[in-house]
Amino acid sequence: MNKWLGKEKDNNANVTYWTDWGRHDGVQQRFIKKMNTKVLDLDPHEWRIVHAHGFSFFPNSSEPLLYQWREDVERQGCAFVATTMLRDAVGHTISQSKGMINPNYTLDHFVNHLEPENYNQQGIFNTQIDYMLYNRGPRNKQNATKYEKVRRAIEILVRHFDVVMVSDYARFTEIMCRITGWTCLQMRHANAFKGQLNYTERELRKIKDLTEANGDVLFIDAVKHVYYGHLDYLLADSDEQPPGNELIQ
Repeated sequence: MNKWLGKEKDNNANVTYWTDWGRHDGVQQRFIKKMNTKVLDLDPHEWRIVHAHGFSFFPNSSEPLLYQWREDVERQGCAFVATTMLRDAVGHTISQSKGMINPNYTLDHFVNHLEPENYNQQGIFNTQIDYMLYNRGPRNKQNATKYEKVRRAIEILVRHFDVVMVSDYARFTEIMCRITGWTCLQMRHANAFKGQLNYTERELRKIKDLTEANGDVLFIDAVKHVYYGHLDYLLADSDEQPPGNELIQ
């Protein structure tokens, strides 16, 4: 997505791109300071792309800034469009484990911070819900339940994000090009891992169990429900059962 946005910037007039990120404390303050200028003095015929990454922004604790930036942009008669892309929860955790290959971590070491008793640790990687809420801070400093985490993450998405997708890149490009009027380029697959990830059955079970216990599986189910109508049939006031399900209890 990031490469695609960069190409759209190069392929369309009056489009600029900016990002500021790193993997150390203090990056958020630098990002906020610059972002406060990016939302000012907008031309009605330009688009400014801002990419938040790394330690750029901590939504759970810095949410008021999302209100402020949107208000600053819309006060000028312009559109503030916040987007994010999510993916299958367990698949995402597995893909993150490619980061343990070069340092030769064991899987147990790599996912140790997801153990329930280690809720206040800053791990080697972040799951999607933890990055959404806490960025690269401790995984769950207040020891919130997974249900509280999911509620908060969905709350932030609904309040502040205009385009939320789950592994739907073609639809993302279509929507963004409709919003912006850009000449739409194809989004090509990038950042592919060329190595091999081999796990025992025990290790795969551990990945699945810890990802579920952390709230990520429930989070993606909730996102699919809110944005894709997933599980709506469970809420319908009807005796009709969904195809292939004779009984739901």
